[in-house]
Amino acid sequence: MRLLQRYLLKLFIPTFIVAMLFFILLLQLGDLFANIVAYLQNGAQFKDIVKVMWLYIPKCIAYSVPLAILFAGSYTMGNLYAQNELTSIFSAGISLGRFTLPLLVLGFFFSIGMIFFEDNVVIKYFYEKTKLSKKLLQEEESLDTQDLVILSELGKIVYTADYFNAEAQTLSNAYIIIRDEDGNLSLIIKSSRMVWENDRWKTDDAEVYRFNEKNIVICSSSIPDDIILSEPPSNFQKNLSSVDEMRISEAKEFIAALKKNGLPYYEALSKYHRRFSFPFTIFIVLFFSISLGGKFKKNILLMSILFSLGIATLFYVTEMVTMLSAKWEYISPLAGAWTPIFIFSILSVYLLKKSRT
Repeated sequence: MRLLQRYLLKLFIPTFIVAMLFFILLLQLGDLFANIVAYLQNGAQFKDIVKVMWLYIPKCIAYSVPLAILFAGSYTMGNLYAQNELTSIFSAGISLGRFTLPLLVLGFFFSIGMIFFEDNVVIKYFYEKTKLSKKLLQEEESLDTQDLVILSELGKIVYTADYFNAEAQTLSNAYIIIRDEDGNLSLIIKSSRMVWENDRWKTDDAEVYRFNEKNIVICSSSIPDDIILSEPPSNFQKNLSSVDEMRISEAKEFIAALKKNGLPYYEALSKYHRRFSFPFTIFIVLFFSISLGGKFKKNILLMSILFSLGIATLFYVTEMVTMLSAKWEYISPLAGAWTPIFIFSILSVYLLKKSRT
Protein backbone atom coordinates (compact mmCIF):
# COMPACT_ATOMS: atom_id res chain seq x y z
CA MET A 1 0.00 0.00 0.00
CA ARG A 2 2.76 2.43 0.91
CA LEU A 3 4.54 1.56 -2.31
CA LEU A 4 1.46 2.54 -4.33
CA GLN A 5 1.04 5.79 -2.40
CA ARG A 6 4.70 6.68 -2.98
CA TYR A 7 4.17 5.93 -6.66
CA LEU A 8 1.20 8.35 -6.68
CA LEU A 9 3.27 11.10 -5.04
CA LYS A 10 6.10 10.44 -7.50
CA LEU A 11 3.70 11.13 -10.36
CA PHE A 12 1.96 14.07 -8.70
CA ILE A 13 4.81 16.22 -7.34
CA PRO A 14 6.80 16.77 -10.60
CA THR A 15 3.57 17.60 -12.42
CA PHE A 16 2.62 20.04 -9.68
CA ILE A 17 6.00 21.82 -9.85
CA VAL A 18 5.88 22.18 -13.64
CA ALA A 19 2.27 23.39 -13.53
CA MET A 20 3.06 25.94 -10.82
CA LEU A 21 5.99 27.32 -12.84
CA PHE A 22 3.72 27.55 -15.89
CA PHE A 23 1.03 29.51 -14.03
CA ILE A 24 3.64 31.78 -12.40
CA LEU A 25 4.98 32.55 -15.87
CA LEU A 26 1.47 33.41 -17.12
CA LEU A 27 0.85 35.78 -14.20
CA GLN A 28 4.23 37.44 -14.60
CA LEU A 29 3.74 37.97 -18.33
CA GLY A 30 0.24 39.29 -17.78
CA ASP A 31 1.44 41.87 -15.27
CA LEU A 32 4.44 42.79 -17.42
CA PHE A 33 2.49 43.25 -20.67
CA ALA A 34 -0.16 45.31 -18.87
CA ASN A 35 2.46 47.85 -17.71
CA ILE A 36 5.43 47.55 -20.07
CA VAL A 37 4.36 50.45 -22.31
CA ALA A 38 3.92 52.79 -19.33
CA TYR A 39 7.25 51.63 -17.88
CA LEU A 40 9.10 52.47 -21.09
CA GLN A 41 7.30 55.78 -21.58
CA ASN A 42 8.30 56.85 -18.05
CA GLY A 43 11.93 55.87 -18.63
CA ALA A 44 12.01 52.93 -16.21
CA GLN A 45 15.31 51.06 -16.16
CA PHE A 46 15.56 47.38 -17.02
CA LYS A 47 16.82 46.45 -13.55
CA ASP A 48 13.78 48.12 -11.94
CA ILE A 49 11.39 46.18 -14.18
CA VAL A 50 13.19 42.95 -13.30
CA LYS A 51 12.97 43.87 -9.60
CA VAL A 52 9.20 44.37 -9.92
CA MET A 53 8.90 40.91 -11.45
CA TRP A 54 11.08 39.44 -8.69
CA LEU A 55 8.97 41.01 -5.93
CA TYR A 56 5.83 39.69 -7.62
CA ILE A 57 6.96 36.05 -7.46
CA PRO A 58 5.63 35.26 -3.92
CA LYS A 59 2.18 36.61 -4.85
CA CYS A 60 2.25 34.58 -8.06
CA ILE A 61 3.06 31.48 -6.03
CA ALA A 62 0.08 32.15 -3.75
CA TYR A 63 -2.20 32.47 -6.78
CA SER A 64 -0.68 29.54 -8.65
CA VAL A 65 -0.62 26.83 -5.98
CA PRO A 66 -4.39 26.07 -6.06
CA LEU A 67 -4.44 25.99 -9.87
CA ALA A 68 -1.29 23.88 -10.03
CA ILE A 69 -2.61 21.36 -7.51
CA LEU A 70 -5.92 21.15 -9.35
CA PHE A 71 -4.17 20.54 -12.67
CA ALA A 72 -1.60 18.11 -11.25
CA GLY A 73 -4.27 16.09 -9.47
CA SER A 74 -6.58 15.82 -12.47
CA TYR A 75 -3.71 15.08 -14.87
CA THR A 76 -2.20 12.41 -12.60
CA MET A 77 -5.52 10.69 -11.94
CA GLY A 78 -6.46 10.95 -15.62
CA ASN A 79 -3.27 9.17 -16.66
CA LEU A 80 -3.83 6.45 -14.08
CA TYR A 81 -7.37 5.90 -15.35
CA ALA A 82 -6.34 5.98 -19.02
CA GLN A 83 -3.58 3.40 -18.48
CA ASN A 84 -5.94 1.16 -16.46
CA GLU A 85 -3.60 1.29 -13.47
CA LEU A 86 -6.44 2.28 -11.16
CA THR A 87 -8.41 -0.75 -12.31
CA SER A 88 -5.68 -2.98 -10.91
CA ILE A 89 -5.59 -0.98 -7.68
CA PHE A 90 -9.38 -1.20 -7.24
CA SER A 91 -9.28 -4.92 -8.05
CA ALA A 92 -6.84 -5.37 -5.18
CA GLY A 93 -9.50 -4.03 -2.80
CA ILE A 94 -7.91 -0.61 -2.29
CA SER A 95 -10.44 2.22 -2.22
CA LEU A 96 -9.98 5.52 -4.02
CA GLY A 97 -9.99 7.44 -0.74
CA ARG A 98 -7.32 5.24 0.83
CA PHE A 99 -5.14 5.35 -2.28
CA THR A 100 -5.27 9.17 -2.56
CA LEU A 101 -4.99 9.83 1.18
CA PRO A 102 -1.39 11.15 0.88
CA LEU A 103 -2.57 13.78 -1.63
CA LEU A 104 -5.32 14.93 0.74
CA VAL A 105 -2.88 15.12 3.66
CA LEU A 106 -0.43 17.03 1.47
CA GLY A 107 -3.19 19.44 0.41
CA PHE A 108 -4.21 20.07 4.02
CA PHE A 109 -0.64 20.94 5.07
CA PHE A 110 -0.30 23.13 1.99
CA SER A 111 -3.42 25.03 3.10
CA ILE A 112 -2.11 25.61 6.62
CA GLY A 113 1.34 26.53 5.37
CA MET A 114 -0.08 29.00 2.86
CA ILE A 115 -1.58 31.08 5.69
CA PHE A 116 1.87 31.56 7.24
CA PHE A 117 3.56 31.99 3.86
CA GLU A 118 1.11 34.75 2.92
CA ASP A 119 1.45 36.53 6.26
CA ASN A 120 5.26 36.41 6.50
CA VAL A 121 6.45 36.49 2.89
CA VAL A 122 3.77 37.46 0.36
CA ILE A 123 2.58 40.59 2.17
CA LYS A 124 6.09 42.02 2.51
CA TYR A 125 7.13 41.42 -1.10
CA PHE A 126 3.81 42.42 -2.62
CA TYR A 127 3.83 45.72 -0.71
CA GLU A 128 7.29 46.50 -2.05
CA LYS A 129 6.21 45.47 -5.53
CA THR A 130 3.17 47.74 -5.45
CA LYS A 131 5.23 50.65 -4.12
CA LEU A 132 7.93 50.26 -6.78
CA SER A 133 5.40 49.70 -9.56
CA LYS A 134 3.54 52.92 -8.69
CA LYS A 135 6.85 54.77 -8.66
CA LEU A 136 7.76 53.49 -12.12
CA LEU A 137 4.27 54.23 -13.42
CA GLN A 138 4.41 57.67 -11.77
CA GLU A 139 1.07 57.13 -10.08
CA GLU A 140 0.72 59.54 -7.17
CA GLU A 141 -2.47 59.50 -5.14
CA SER A 142 -3.51 62.38 -2.95
CA LEU A 143 -4.22 61.71 0.73
CA ASP A 144 -6.50 64.75 1.02
CA THR A 145 -10.16 64.12 1.85
CA GLN A 146 -13.41 66.07 1.56
CA ASP A 147 -16.66 66.08 3.55
CA LEU A 148 -15.29 63.84 6.28
CA VAL A 149 -16.89 62.61 9.50
CA ILE A 150 -14.77 60.91 12.17
CA LEU A 151 -15.91 59.38 15.45
CA SER A 152 -13.43 59.49 18.33
CA GLU A 153 -13.35 58.37 21.95
CA LEU A 154 -16.05 55.74 21.34
CA GLY A 155 -18.34 58.29 19.74
CA LYS A 156 -18.03 60.95 22.45
CA ILE A 157 -16.25 63.29 20.02
CA VAL A 158 -17.40 63.76 16.43
CA TYR A 159 -15.18 65.57 13.93
CA THR A 160 -16.66 66.98 10.73
CA ALA A 161 -14.82 69.10 8.15
CA ASP A 162 -15.19 70.21 4.56
CA TYR A 163 -11.58 69.47 3.68
CA PHE A 164 -8.46 67.86 5.15
CA ASN A 165 -5.04 68.79 3.76
CA ALA A 166 -2.74 65.85 4.41
CA GLU A 167 0.49 67.70 3.61
CA ALA A 168 -0.22 70.75 5.79
CA GLN A 169 -2.24 68.68 8.31
CA THR A 170 -5.09 71.19 8.47
CA LEU A 171 -8.90 70.96 8.68
CA SER A 172 -11.07 73.50 6.86
CA ASN A 173 -14.52 74.55 8.10
CA ALA A 174 -14.40 72.12 11.00
CA TYR A 175 -17.14 71.33 13.47
CA ILE A 176 -16.33 69.28 16.55
CA ILE A 177 -19.22 67.91 18.58
CA ILE A 178 -18.53 66.70 22.11
CA ARG A 179 -21.00 64.59 24.08
CA ASP A 180 -21.11 63.69 27.75
CA GLU A 181 -21.12 60.23 29.32
CA ASP A 182 -24.86 59.88 28.68
CA GLY A 183 -24.51 60.81 25.01
CA ASN A 184 -26.06 64.25 25.42
CA LEU A 185 -24.72 67.25 23.53
CA SER A 186 -22.18 69.07 25.69
CA LEU A 187 -20.03 71.28 23.50
CA ILE A 188 -19.70 72.40 19.88
CA ILE A 189 -16.49 73.85 18.49
CA LYS A 190 -16.54 75.67 15.17
CA SER A 191 -13.41 76.79 13.31
CA SER A 192 -12.64 77.84 9.77
CA ARG A 193 -9.14 76.34 10.06
CA MET A 194 -7.54 73.94 12.51
CA VAL A 195 -3.88 72.88 12.55
CA TRP A 196 -2.23 69.78 14.05
CA GLU A 197 0.45 70.95 16.51
CA ASN A 198 2.11 69.20 19.43
CA ASP A 199 -0.10 66.09 19.31
CA ARG A 200 -3.42 67.97 19.23
CA TRP A 201 -5.64 70.14 17.03
CA LYS A 202 -5.35 73.89 17.60
CA THR A 203 -7.08 76.97 16.18
CA ASP A 204 -7.00 80.74 16.54
CA ASP A 205 -10.58 81.46 15.46
CA ALA A 206 -12.64 79.06 17.52
CA GLU A 207 -16.29 79.57 18.29
CA VAL A 208 -17.25 77.46 21.26
CA TYR A 209 -20.88 76.78 22.11
CA ARG A 210 -21.82 75.07 25.36
CA PHE A 211 -25.11 74.47 27.13
CA ASN A 212 -25.83 75.23 30.77
CA GLU A 213 -28.34 73.54 33.06
CA LYS A 214 -31.21 75.54 31.55
CA ASN A 215 -30.17 74.60 27.99
CA ILE A 216 -29.14 78.17 27.30
CA VAL A 217 -26.35 78.47 24.74
CA ILE A 218 -23.18 80.14 25.97
CA CYS A 219 -20.70 81.28 23.32
CA SER A 220 -16.99 81.86 23.84
CA SER A 221 -13.83 82.13 21.73
CA SER A 222 -11.53 79.75 23.60
CA ILE A 223 -11.50 75.97 23.88
CA PRO A 224 -11.61 74.78 27.52
CA ASP A 225 -8.31 73.42 28.83
CA ASP A 226 -9.86 70.06 29.71
CA ILE A 227 -10.84 69.47 26.09
CA ILE A 228 -7.97 67.78 24.23
CA LEU A 229 -8.55 67.11 20.54
CA SER A 230 -5.97 64.41 19.95
CA GLU A 231 -7.36 62.35 17.06
CA PRO A 232 -4.28 61.80 14.84
CA PRO A 233 -4.22 63.19 11.27
CA SER A 234 -3.67 59.69 9.88
CA ASN A 235 -7.31 58.94 10.68
CA PHE A 236 -8.47 61.88 8.57
CA GLN A 237 -6.51 61.18 5.42
CA LYS A 238 -7.74 59.12 2.50
CA ASN A 239 -7.34 55.43 3.12
CA LEU A 240 -4.97 53.99 0.52
CA SER A 241 -4.19 50.92 2.58
CA SER A 242 -5.60 47.53 1.75
CA VAL A 243 -6.01 44.55 4.03
CA ASP A 244 -4.39 42.49 1.27
CA GLU A 245 -1.16 44.41 1.88
CA MET A 246 -1.16 44.03 5.68
CA ARG A 247 -0.12 41.27 8.01
CA ILE A 248 -2.88 39.63 10.03
CA SER A 249 -2.04 41.58 13.21
CA GLU A 250 -1.90 44.88 11.30
CA ALA A 251 -5.17 44.15 9.49
CA LYS A 252 -6.88 43.43 12.80
CA GLU A 253 -5.78 46.80 14.22
CA PHE A 254 -6.74 48.56 10.99
CA ILE A 255 -10.29 47.16 11.10
CA ALA A 256 -10.60 48.10 14.78
CA ALA A 257 -9.62 51.68 13.86
CA LEU A 258 -12.27 51.77 11.12
CA LYS A 259 -14.92 50.65 13.59
CA LYS A 260 -13.77 53.20 16.15
CA ASN A 261 -13.94 56.06 13.65
CA GLY A 262 -17.35 55.03 12.35
CA LEU A 263 -16.03 54.26 8.87
CA PRO A 264 -17.25 51.42 6.60
CA TYR A 265 -15.40 48.26 7.54
CA TYR A 266 -17.36 45.37 6.02
CA GLU A 267 -15.14 45.14 2.94
CA ALA A 268 -11.96 45.19 5.01
CA LEU A 269 -13.33 42.59 7.43
CA SER A 270 -14.36 40.36 4.51
CA LYS A 271 -10.83 40.49 3.12
CA TYR A 272 -9.50 39.74 6.60
CA HIS A 273 -11.58 36.55 6.83
CA ARG A 274 -10.59 35.69 3.25
CA ARG A 275 -6.97 35.55 4.38
CA PHE A 276 -7.92 32.41 6.33
CA SER A 277 -10.47 30.92 3.93
CA PHE A 278 -8.67 31.23 0.59
CA PRO A 279 -5.75 28.86 1.42
CA PHE A 280 -8.25 26.04 1.97
CA THR A 281 -9.13 26.15 -1.72
CA ILE A 282 -5.96 24.04 -2.09
CA PHE A 283 -7.54 21.27 -0.03
CA ILE A 284 -10.88 21.52 -1.85
CA VAL A 285 -9.50 21.45 -5.38
CA LEU A 286 -7.75 18.18 -4.60
CA PHE A 287 -11.17 16.62 -4.03
CA PHE A 288 -12.26 17.87 -7.45
CA SER A 289 -9.13 16.62 -9.18
CA ILE A 290 -9.38 13.18 -7.55
CA SER A 291 -13.09 12.74 -8.23
CA LEU A 292 -13.19 14.14 -11.77
CA GLY A 293 -9.65 13.53 -12.99
CA GLY A 294 -10.54 10.05 -14.16
CA LYS A 295 -13.30 11.28 -16.44
CA PHE A 296 -10.77 12.12 -19.14
CA LYS A 297 -9.55 9.13 -21.13
CA LYS A 298 -8.32 11.14 -24.16
CA ASN A 299 -6.49 14.45 -24.57
CA ILE A 300 -5.70 14.32 -20.87
CA LEU A 301 -3.30 17.28 -20.90
CA LEU A 302 -5.70 19.60 -22.72
CA MET A 303 -8.74 18.47 -20.75
CA SER A 304 -6.89 18.84 -17.45
CA ILE A 305 -5.94 22.44 -18.29
CA LEU A 306 -9.50 23.29 -19.36
CA PHE A 307 -10.94 21.56 -16.30
CA SER A 308 -8.56 23.45 -13.97
CA LEU A 309 -9.35 26.81 -15.53
CA GLY A 310 -13.08 26.07 -15.56
CA ILE A 311 -13.25 25.14 -11.87
CA ALA A 312 -11.02 28.10 -10.94
CA THR A 313 -13.22 30.51 -12.90
CA LEU A 314 -16.38 29.15 -11.30
CA PHE A 315 -14.86 29.44 -7.84
CA TYR A 316 -13.56 32.99 -8.33
CA VAL A 317 -16.89 34.16 -9.76
CA THR A 318 -18.70 32.70 -6.74
CA GLU A 319 -16.21 34.31 -4.40
CA MET A 320 -16.53 37.66 -6.18
CA VAL A 321 -20.32 37.59 -5.75
CA THR A 322 -20.15 36.71 -2.04
CA MET A 323 -17.40 39.27 -1.33
CA LEU A 324 -19.38 42.02 -3.07
CA SER A 325 -22.48 40.99 -1.11
CA ALA A 326 -20.47 41.30 2.10
CA LYS A 327 -19.09 44.68 1.01
CA TRP A 328 -22.62 45.98 0.40
CA GLU A 329 -23.69 44.47 3.77
CA TYR A 330 -26.19 42.00 2.31
CA ILE A 331 -24.40 39.20 4.15
CA SER A 332 -21.86 39.13 6.96
CA PRO A 333 -18.12 39.42 6.21
CA LEU A 334 -17.62 35.91 7.60
CA ALA A 335 -20.20 34.51 5.18
CA GLY A 336 -18.69 36.48 2.31
CA ALA A 337 -15.32 34.83 2.81
CA TRP A 338 -16.35 31.28 3.75
CA THR A 339 -19.52 30.66 1.68
CA PRO A 340 -17.59 29.67 -1.51
CA ILE A 341 -15.47 27.28 0.57
CA PHE A 342 -18.59 25.75 2.08
CA ILE A 343 -20.38 25.36 -1.28
CA PHE A 344 -17.42 23.84 -3.09
CA SER A 345 -16.61 21.56 -0.14
CA ILE A 346 -20.06 19.99 -0.33
CA LEU A 347 -19.85 19.71 -4.11
CA SER A 348 -16.38 18.14 -4.02
CA VAL A 349 -17.36 15.55 -1.38
CA TYR A 350 -20.48 14.68 -3.38
CA LEU A 351 -18.47 14.19 -6.58
CA LEU A 352 -15.90 12.08 -4.72
CA LYS A 353 -18.64 9.76 -3.49
CA LYS A 354 -20.03 9.46 -7.04
CA SER A 355 -16.63 8.76 -8.61
CA ARG A 356 -15.75 5.27 -9.86
CA THR A 357 -13.92 3.13 -7.30
